Order: sequence, then C-alpha cells, then structure tokens
Amino acid sequence: MTATPCAIDGCAAPAAFRAYKRPAWCQPHISEILRTADLEPLEPVAKRDSWTLMRCLSCGCEQHLRLQYVLDKLPMKSDEPICQACHWREWAKWARSMSGEGLTPVDLDEVRAIAEANHFDYLGPLTDPSLPDDPHRTRCRDCGKISAERVGDMGWGCTCRRNRKRQSTPAKSPTANLLRTSDNEALSWWDHDANTESLWETAKLKSPKAAAWKCPECGHRFTAVIRDMTKQPTCPPCAERRQHEYHEWLASFEGKTVADVPELLEAWDDEMHPRFALVLDGTFTTNGWGPYSRGFQPRAIYRFKCPNGHHPRISPTSFLERGCPACRGNATRDRNNTGNEPRLSPEIASQWHPDRNGAWTAAQASPDSRRLAWWRDPVCGHEWQQTPRERDKYTRRRCPDCDTILDSLAWHYPEIAAGWAPENPITPWQVRPTDTEHVVHWICDTDAAHHWTGTPASLVNGTGCPECRTSGKSRVELDHLNAARDLFGSAASGIRVHSDAFVRRASWTVDILITLSGDRRVAVEYDGSYWHADKVELDTEKSLDLLAEGIDVVRLREAPLATLAIDDPRYHEIAVYSSAPDPVSVMKKARDLIR
Repeated sequence: MTATPCAIDGCAAPAAFRAYKRPAWCQPHISEILRTADLEPLEPVAKRDSWTLMRCLSCGCEQHLRLQYVLDKLPMKSDEPICQACHWREWAKWARSMSGEGLTPVDLDEVRAIAEANHFDYLGPLTDPSLPDDPHRTRCRDCGKISAERVGDMGWGCTCRRNRKRQSTPAKSPTANLLRTSDNEALSWWDHDANTESLWETAKLKSPKAAAWKCPECGHRFTAVIRDMTKQPTCPPCAERRQHEYHEWLASFEGKTVADVPELLEAWDDEMHPRFALVLDGTFTTNGWGPYSRGFQPRAIYRFKCPNGHHPRISPTSFLERGCPACRGNATRDRNNTGNEPRLSPEIASQWHPDRNGAWTAAQASPDSRRLAWWRDPVCGHEWQQTPRERDKYTRRRCPDCDTILDSLAWHYPEIAAGWAPENPITPWQVRPTDTEHVVHWICDTDAAHHWTGTPASLVNGTGCPECRTSGKSRVELDHLNAARDLFGSAASGIRVHSDAFVRRASWTVDILITLSGDRRVAVEYDGSYWHADKVELDTEKSLDLLAEGIDVVRLREAPLATLAIDDPRYHEIAVYSSAPDPVSVMKKARDLIR
C-alpha cells in the first residue's frame, strides 16, 4: 500500500492521513496551515474529520476542533474567528450591543449544574465577568471532547450522544413496490386483455407509464398513467357523472334558506335567523358548484350544533355533506385507539409502564404525543416520566439512569450481544449495531477460552470468532498455530489488532498472536512465496506498525522470498520451505529468537 504524499510541492514526507481525491499534508505542514488560522495543534492530526486538541494563539483557549472545519472557515477568517471561544465572545458582545440587555453576570453554580446535567464536566467560564451568552469551557464525559459552549447550547449535549433513528424493519423485497404484489385498489381496475404480460409483471405503484384500465362499476375502458391510478382510481365517465349529480344536488338548494332544510334547521345554533341564511351562500362560482371552490366566502360560515354537544362553525353545504368535524375527528381517534398494534416503535412500546398510565395504553399513544407518560425498562427496572415525542428525539435514551440508547446492539442483535465480554467499560445497550468507533472485547460462544477484539459493526457484518474460523487460513498456517499453542501455551489465530500507533491502517489482522508473561506479545506472520511475492511494501508497513505498538514480530518467509529491510532488535525472520514444512522446529527457533 503506497502512502499518500504530502500535498505541498517539494515535500517528500508522507501525509498524516490517507486521502483519495482531496489533498493531505504531513504533520509539520498541517501545523503551518493551522497557524494561519491562529491555532496550534497539541496532538497529531489523525484525519480530516477527527477531533484534534488545539490551542488558540489569540486567547489561549484549548479546545477540540476538526481540521476540515478549520479549512472550511479559513476563507472567512477576516469576518469570523475560527476559535470557538473567540467567536462566541464576539457574538455575545454584539448581541448585548444590539439589545442593551444581558449585563448581569450569570450564576456559575447554575451553569455548572446545567453542564453536568447534560454529561459535561464544567471547566470554567471564558470571560470575566461571565455575562449571558458568553462561552464556557466544557469536556464531554463520554468522548472527552473539550469545547467552548454557550449555556443555551449545553442542553443539546455533545454531538457524540446524538442517536439518529435507524430503519429497524427488514429491507423491502424487490417485488414490494410492484402493483401486482400490492393490495392497491387499482388492481381490480387492471385491464388484462389490453395490457401486455410484461407490463403486468413489471408495473410499479409509482410508474409514470400509461396502462389500460377497465372500470369495475360501468365497464368503461380507458388509458391512464399507473401512478395516477394507484393514488386514486378514477373512471372519466363515472367521475363526470358523479360531478354532474353533485352539481344537481347543490342546484336543488338554489334559493333555499336554512329554514327550508329540516336537517339544517334542527342543527341551527347561529344568532342569524335561519330564514335569512342561504344554503348556497358563497358556494356558487362561474366554475360550477363546489364547497371548496375559490368563490367560497367567510359570510357563509354559521354556527351549528350536533347531538354530541359540539358547535362547529362551517358552511351549510359542508354540514350536510360531512356532518360535525369534531365528531369525525373523535371517530378517527377511536379507530386508532381500538387498534391492538402500538404506533410507537416496538422498543419504546416495550417500556410502556403497565400500571402507572391509567387507562392510557401504548396502542393509544401517538409517537408525537406531548403528554407525559410513565415508562419502565424491563432490563434494569428503572422508572421515569417522559413524553413519547421526547423518547424518540435527539439523544434517544433507552434508560436515562443507565444512559443506554434506543436501537442498540443488544436490542437488535441479542445473539451477538451475548458474546460481550464483562471487562468492557460499556454495555451492548450503549452502542449501535453500526458502531465502528468502539473496539471492544468478545467471548466466543463456542469456546469461552477464545477472546478477541472487534467493533460491533464487524460482528454484525458476519465476522465471528477468528480462532474458530477456518476459512481464509491455509493448512500450513493452522499447523504452525497448533505448534505455537503446544510450545507457548497461549496462541490465537486471526486476531485483529487496533492501535492509534498504526500509521498505514487503523487495524491489522495477525496470523498468530502469542501472549507471553508480563503481557508481552509476539506476532508470527507466515508469508507464502506465491501470495507475498509482490507484497514487500505491505509486509514492511505491517511489521513496522506492529513494532510501533510494542509487539515483537517474527516473519516466516517462504523461500525464495527476500528478507525485509527492517532494522529493529524486536524484528526477526525465519526462512521456511513449502516442500519441507516443519512447524515444530520453526516455532522452537522463534522461541529462541524472542527470549
């Protein structure tokens, strides 16, 4: 693997991080770029988008910033400071000059309480005296990021605690959006005689193609766009007939007042006398009759009463057509309430408190409800109050006391979470299935003696126990593994090692990893002559990274592979021969070399 060169002309040093199309720089040149932004790095920059601790050369504030953020803000440096502490100081000063308010110092104890309530360690104010809207230094308790925050922004918490919703339902079948596999009403309108078989097999619900249809009511055949018909099947002659009937129905009230219509008169509750209120007042236009026409006038709104005690203010024709709007809304709510399936997500619904919500059930609760509800986590037993709307927004905590999250690995993949090692500082209820940031310990469900490290995402994607996995391992590699176990007692195969000390990759998979007394580790790499013939650079980079992590390296190089140009007392090579393999003798040589 070739290192990315520094983007500065004439610089022969490798870049601090890999880049495909965008430029990358070595650490010294990154420092020069940051100095143009009045910043200096206090630690190496690992990636464009990684948080790096920097110090402002203007105010001295130490904070974490992203290199990409600095690059984006550099063109605007003359108008807006890049340092967040400087930026919010100037903003607060401008806001006070505009409003003439906010001149009373804030209570720092209250600010500290707000910061700690949102999982920050309070590091102190950045102004003296500290006035409203002035920034304060905080450190996230989860990721350790130091930032300059206004008090109002602390309530959002650190960006690392954001827990976006995920699609928890299985992926849709390729045929899920086909008309023929749906229950759409337009299916009964499809004209099989006029349409081709290929169109029937491939027609999608929102297809812009035209197709032939047959009205199930009158038998009329016509052509229409598929997506229009799946949205609302309509037969042109039937629609014209219904429109004509509707106009005739409206015309039957021409010149009549509310007093002439018994149904309206019975429900009349307006201060105007019913004999002066025309039924069609404000309804007729030059475009025809219709309650939604643009000719509708506010003076046609009257007060009615319904048997249930509601007093809607609507037009007479609307009351005749649709009745009381409040009753219709209640009927819709009752239909929703009688459903057995909750509209909340399955995980949130599983936490609905069975005793403390009265007659209100999870099936009745709307996901956007702002009504306070009681919840109980069946895992930890904690109880708390929160609205359904708050449960599924922002940080999306599963349990606020345990600081667990919704859509966690443990919820979606309990069989994978069962292999979570107890020595991990967090639980599988606190990471997402797609998490690639946390490298945690796992225990094999087949052999509890097998331990390894990996990200949750890697296990969800199918990576299992590296020692139980035989695919991708040659027979000769397995023989050397068994010899290492017999000789050293502790040897693992296919372990993936992660380290910040690695330069070329974030992690490497080691063929055989031996653990000696005092936590000393030895990596044994078997280099077959066929597969490693053109991998001198890759093998060298891997060896150097492992050495930088403090791991001794023994490479078993098959003849006629050349030796690697590595000068390190902890690096060793042993020549092996594919025609005469002797794993036991080779491992004894390795033992003698690493003593």
